[in-house]
Amino acid sequence: MMKNRNGVVQKIKVLLEKVPGIQYAFIHGPYATNPENRESDVDVIVVGGPDLAEMDQIISRAGVELRRSIFITLFTVREFRERIEVKEEHVLEALRGPNIILIGHEEEMVGFLDANWWQTSAA
Repeated sequence: MMKNRNGVVQKIKVLLEKVPGIQYAFIHGPYATNPENRESDVDVIVVGGPDLAEMDQIISRAGVELRRSIFITLFTVREFRERIEVKEEHVLEALRGPNIILIGHEEEMVGFLDANWWQTSAA
């Protein structure tokens, strides 16, 4: 996973850090691949138990300020583990990266999930 400190990433990171209950959050998809593309939406996976209304309100404001669409996919810790165990392609693709970590550490995520999560294939 890559770490990026540009304005969009920093804004989303700082705002999500204010929301209690988030264990892990990372940007994936086209924006993580090419942060310089001003047309890319920002896709974020959040794992934990935050207040959904609070998080939506904060992310909506960020989207307006940044002039970007920000899409959050929220999983509880249990749901996230289950999606990995059943090899759900959307989750596996997001984990394979590239990613930009917002909350949590890569080492914690790997240990938290399973040391072999990145080797899981949908074949």
